[in-house]
Amino acid sequence: MFQKLRTDLVKKLAGIKLILVNADGFISDGALVHGAHGPNGLHVRALKGNDVEFVAFSKSGDGLISSAAERLGITLHQGISENSRFYSGIKDDYAVSDDQVAFICRDHADIPVMKRVIFTAVTQDAPLEVKAESYFAAYSAGSGVVSEIAALILVAKKYPGGWSE
Repeated sequence: MFQKLRTDLVKKLAGIKLILVNADGFISDGALVHGAHGPNGLHVRALKGNDVEFVAFSKSGDGLISSAAERLGITLHQGISENSRFYSGIKDDYAVSDDQVAFICRDHADIPVMKRVIFTAVTQDAPLEVKAESYFAAYSAGSGVVSEIAALILVAKKYPGGWSE
């Protein structure tokens, strides 16, 4: 599941206070909808227990996305057309800086936000130009990428000075 877990990566992730997810495409096939007791729900709860907020956004008003967010207990903003402006507002709302934000995404439109945050993860099926800006996740959208990144952040919070096991 984990790619090489370098000490510099662990140190970056240890300070994360907000995970932002562009939900478009992540649950179009229903794969993310595992509910509060599936892997994504367990990781979301564990992150909240470690003072990490989880926020998702979408361009659409898709009911499937709303249902998944509700089941997972995450904040969802829909109808977002300008990612950078939305990101600036979210940073203010949660009183976080760029070096406290992780961003999970997969689209070209996400690149401006990717360049601002301390850590980005993209799905395996993201375009090459998007992958070039990011940590490369092991899963396709809707198949466990959120759980993978959440687990990385949880490990980093447990071993903030680096993980050598």
